[in-house]
Amino acid sequence: MSFKPASAFSHTSAIQLRLIKHQRILRIIVAASPKQLQMHIKDCVINNNSLMVYVGSAAWASQLRFCTAQIQQAVNAQSNERINRIRIRVLRPEPFKMKKEVTKIIPSDENINLLRDNANSLAEGKLKDALLGLSKTLQKYNR
Repeated sequence: MSFKPASAFSHTSAIQLRLIKHQRILRIIVAASPKQLQMHIKDCVINNNSLMVYVGSAAWASQLRFCTAQIQQAVNAQSNERINRIRIRVLRPEPFKMKKEVTKIIPSDENINLLRDNANSLAEGKLKDALLGLSKTLQKYNR
């Protein structure tokens, strides 16, 4: 079975036109924003005459809220959209961060045996039970 290229589908021109329109609106928003905020504008969505602009952090969102009037004027003047409302939202950084693998540091067999010997020398009690349980668990992970 072979895969069709994306251009072989009949509805791709509509998708491409929508993507071009989206990129154009985003460029208008970036151009209408102050220079120090431009690099922090990540994306936008237009839905029912409402424009939602996504930024990288809450600090930049609060700054961009002061510019909503000029962004609205620029989008309405340079596109066919009639924006009535602009909302600024923070785009969570989680999708862009690499997951860091946690490395567990397990003590050596010698240190585990020392822990167990010290626990055995204690009188009966909670501390002795806890230390023996800890040494048993560490021994399992060290194998």
